[in-house]
Amino acid sequence: MNKLTTSAVAAAVALAAAVPAQAAVLLGVKAGADAWFANAKVNDVKSDDDDTHFSYHLAFEHFIPLVPNARLRYSDVDAGAVSFGQTDYTAYYEFLDNELVAFDAGITLTKFNDGKFAGESFSEWHPSLYGNAEVGLPMTPVSVFVDLNMGNFDGTNTVDGTAGVNWALPLVAADLNLRAGYRVMDYELDFIKNSAGDVKIDGWFAGLELDF
Repeated sequence: MNKLTTSAVAAAVALAAAVPAQAAVLLGVKAGADAWFANAKVNDVKSDDDDTHFSYHLAFEHFIPLVPNARLRYSDVDAGAVSFGQTDYTAYYEFLDNELVAFDAGITLTKFNDGKFAGESFSEWHPSLYGNAEVGLPMTPVSVFVDLNMGNFDGTNTVDGTAGVNWALPLVAADLNLRAGYRVMDYELDFIKNSAGDVKIDGWFAGLELDF
């Protein structure tokens, strides 16, 4: 009986120790923020109100087959002639994920909130395709990445692309990613009724991300 009890306790302790390790591998969270130093051009006219915009993102990844991962990103844009809050709701799958190459693809629903353009207000939804690719530089903590949303729906065309470099610094329970690169929003907003809705906002960005 004592041997059986000792064996059961040992097995329970081993199982309890294994579960958190397995969960850490099978579940992941990324959270980050970027400062975007952008220039704006509205209907081919450069805006005088170049400014720093901020973007925040949160992603959840899991092990459940067929159920997509999820990412939420919010970008605050105020360029004088045009301003809006952009919330991207993305569902995506990981098609590749190893030390050298990662590739995700999925779909995004974007909500434009509290939009102002040429005296007109707008609040609209817009779908797009999503893709993200990252390539690590061998024997270094550095990788390069490309992130893209591209959509064409009901006369409105959107391209929101980011390319940059990531430097991963290992911490105790997570990696701290230092990010920098270039972001471009190139939009033809057909739902703007009283004026051509061509908006291009681009510039360098820098940010931080925690990868758990």
